[in-house]
Amino acid sequence: MIKQLFRRSLITQPRLFTFSEYFKERDKAEIFEYYNNKFTDKRYIMYTQKWRNDLEKKAKRRARHQELERQRTLPVAQECKFIVHDQLKGIELPTSLKFAVCKIGNSQYKVVKDDQIITEFMEGLDINTTIELDQVLMVGAKDYTVLGRPFVENAKVLATVEQQTLSEKELIYKKKRRKRYQKSQGHRQKITILRINEVVHDVNDQLLNRAVALI
Repeated sequence: MIKQLFRRSLITQPRLFTFSEYFKERDKAEIFEYYNNKFTDKRYIMYTQKWRNDLEKKAKRRARHQELERQRTLPVAQECKFIVHDQLKGIELPTSLKFAVCKIGNSQYKVVKDDQIITEFMEGLDINTTIELDQVLMVGAKDYTVLGRPFVENAKVLATVEQQTLSEKELIYKKKRRKRYQKSQGHRQKITILRINEVVHDVNDQLLNRAVALI
């Protein structure tokens, strides 16, 4: 009986705050008041609205570019154009003095035999490996020029991988005056060095029938 009365008295008694709980409740009230004042501050609202507007503009611009990319139609591939420099003189076949404009990655390179070119890093290639560059945009010789639309038929460039290395170090220096801030950083880009072995282009009868005189 006494135990039951004691339990009821504990249940009906008001709950007393301890020392730590008092400060927890006070901290909660201060934090609530801080955030309430913060979100009603005019300058805070102005700055947050500014970067939110910038993010919305970027999202709209990105969506507009994606829509334009979906609507953009690629040009239809056409037959390459064979141009003879002098119609009276004609052309001499085979010719060894040829140059080519080939596409590697996002760049275009004008190459001839025994040239050394520096390209962006090409993964999965070992040193002394021979590769074929088949994206040839133009082939030129002493007597004729072939323009690809977009690529030249029966044309390729043979090259050998000489090095898989890093470029020279580029220094990046940043400074903010009157802020005691300055930062120096170096960067070396991965590159591939190729040696051009040969420019191959077969001039067949079908290509000669489409020849156009320059003069």
